Amino acid sequence: MISDELQPWISGKWINRLVFLGVFCLAIGFAWYTQHVWEDYYITFRSSKNLATGHGLVFTVGERVHTFTSPLGVLLPAAICAAFGNTSDTLTIWAFRVLSSMFLAAAAVLLLKIARGNGFGIVSSTLLIGMFALDAKTVDFSINGMETGMMMFFLALTLKLLLAQRPNPWLIGVAWAGLMWTRPDSFVYISAIALGFLAFNPTRDSIGSRVELSRLYFKAAGLALIVYLPWVLWAWTYYGSPIPHTVIAKGLGSSINAWKVVRALVLYPVGTLFFPRLFDAAWLPPYALMGDWPHWTAIYSRILMWVCAFYWLAPGANRRGRALSLAVVLSTFYLDQLAPFPFPWYLPSCTILATVVLAEILEQLSISAKLGYLGRRSLTGLAVGVLTISLGLTLSAAYQLRIQQREIETGNRKQIGSWLREHASSERDTVFLESLGYIGYFSQLKMLDFPGLASPEVVDARRRLKSEKTSLLIRELLPDWLVLRPSEVQTIQQSEHAVLEQMYSKVKTFDVSDRVRSYLWLPGRAYLMRDETFIVYRKNGKI
Repeated sequence: MISDELQPWISGKWINRLVFLGVFCLAIGFAWYTQHVWEDYYITFRSSKNLATGHGLVFTVGERVHTFTSPLGVLLPAAICAAFGNTSDTLTIWAFRVLSSMFLAAAAVLLLKIARGNGFGIVSSTLLIGMFALDAKTVDFSINGMETGMMMFFLALTLKLLLAQRPNPWLIGVAWAGLMWTRPDSFVYISAIALGFLAFNPTRDSIGSRVELSRLYFKAAGLALIVYLPWVLWAWTYYGSPIPHTVIAKGLGSSINAWKVVRALVLYPVGTLFFPRLFDAAWLPPYALMGDWPHWTAIYSRILMWVCAFYWLAPGANRRGRALSLAVVLSTFYLDQLAPFPFPWYLPSCTILATVVLAEILEQLSISAKLGYLGRRSLTGLAVGVLTISLGLTLSAAYQLRIQQREIETGNRKQIGSWLREHASSERDTVFLESLGYIGYFSQLKMLDFPGLASPEVVDARRRLKSEKTSLLIRELLPDWLVLRPSEVQTIQQSEHAVLEQMYSKVKTFDVSDRVRSYLWLPGRAYLMRDETFIVYRKNGKI
């Protein structure tokens, strides 16, 4: 597939620097153009800022509540903030963006090394790096304050080390520990990759039998546990539990039955044919299915994921590709069936695995003698087509996120937080809302958020009442302020209209709907419309 003239191009050492620089500049350019800062970043950064200013790793000063999931995602911004003398939130997010973009670029270099080490041609290698670098979710969540860039690096490092000629269990253990420090549910992806490699053993020429592979896993897992254990012990001591309160809040009321999990896993391949929710979103921009993106984009993503997720069922297929394909299925099953909701910042962990499988499939087809010259040319055209679609989606997503940041985040939610801070009776005022990040950070008030990510009071109320009804929770908690979307107001009025009519008074409406409608072309407009209007209520007696 690769000509003699092009072989030095892909084999040269300088290509690593070029890929690193290209992906890094793409990510930073995306950040500069969109200025996007994710809502959840400010949930985490409020704890980071409190740590940097000497108030402890807490969301609300004086309350030890574990309101974040990523240890590195909260500690690195805290360290950056302290390094700048706590003088600039803007410098902090930009420094974190640069660091995350470097992790993302390093992950791309590792993927290139995987491709070169396994004999991929230039088309398959280009598809691998291009699909990875042009995935809108991966790029956005690597620059908007989330931990995705680090997650991609440690996942790519895990694959690179496992596929090395002489896999080093201690280095693999470091990679696994890095994953756990990045996001605690990483053990799911570690297990998915490990099971895929055990099932098809693509490392038998380098490691040997499955018994030897299991021994390598045991050593790596032991080291990963030793490196990650200090955080678990510290969190347990500091918060009273090693489990983040966000996980408890999101998973309240759900339970896992082992038999049901096994049955769901067996039926999962068939289930994706009828309920391809996650597959439809895998290669699309964040929350694209909630917006009004063209329907064909979901079909495009679904087809790619079907191919990658079930390649392991193809008899006689490449063992390396089948191992990673099985890892894709197990990872998507976790997000689709076991996680409370497949939030878009979780999807890149599945997408990177699927991207490697896609490149593997292309490479295997390209070297098939049955295809001939025209067949290989067709594969090249297909790769170019897929990369073109990815580029178009990412550019469109960048425009959407630029408008979202300008009108929704900065123009609306940040303004609500600042207004509440100015009009609150004291810093002890309580605010009931769902949209916790911007409003919580810029108000610095006590948040009673639903489902209770930063509020044990809300979680306790949900337990006591055995209900998710907003009206009942408000009656129970009696917050000083309510910040509600019109749809939430309607739900409360239908449930118990007296709550808003007798207990609270409407004091302010924040509405940017006219500005959102003013854009003639806006992909994903429906997603922005969800947060274009908020109504602020104040408890009677506080006016």
